[in-house]
Amino acid sequence: MTSLFTQYWDVIPGRFDDYSAFVSKEYIPAMERLGLKLLGGFYVAVGQGPRIIVVGTVEEQDYLRRILSTEEYRIIMEGLSQFVCKYSSKLYVSSGRLAQGPYHIQTGAWKFNQYYNLVPGKEMEHYHFVKDECIPGMKELGVPVVGAWRMVIGEGPKILAECASRDMAGIARCIDSSLFRKLVRRLKKHFATDYGSRILAPTGRIEIPSLIENMMKGF
Repeated sequence: MTSLFTQYWDVIPGRFDDYSAFVSKEYIPAMERLGLKLLGGFYVAVGQGPRIIVVGTVEEQDYLRRILSTEEYRIIMEGLSQFVCKYSSKLYVSSGRLAQGPYHIQTGAWKFNQYYNLVPGKEMEHYHFVKDECIPGMKELGVPVVGAWRMVIGEGPKILAECASRDMAGIARCIDSSLFRKLVRRLKKHFATDYGSRILAPTGRIEIPSLIENMMKGF
């Protein structure tokens, strides 16, 4: 079962150029060598920080534990700590609310993520609400739900509803619609506590090199 490993940080003021070189030349290659498949780097355009989010996947939680216990991981994270602050990480697994295949890099995709805790005793009603109203509604609005996740390690709301759009304008149109406002009001009234959201802009730092690498395989 695919697990989603997310890392969060801010860049220390005045260290961006050194940070950028470190991430491109050392951090990303090290994560790939260790078997953590990096799928996207994002900047929080709207919402609470930290501002940088890096998303990776592993197929088994035990495999992630082995990665995190290696000497190479310790060294690369000590290197990263020279350039970043407010670091944290979270591990998500599929919530089972959405039929999810393999998780792939989505080049250029903006993300609209909603986070919340589920009201106890409302699990089945919430399931039907998501299946019958949220997923069709967000698809109609052009910002489809592409991931439904449950946090198993980390702090904060346990549910992550991950939606995607080709640009910021598409997300803006969605959240300004009466249908979206209706869905969120119903969610917050009946099923959710601690609701929050973020709009994530792709940095291209992970996605573009991967795209170029795949293109070059054909030559």
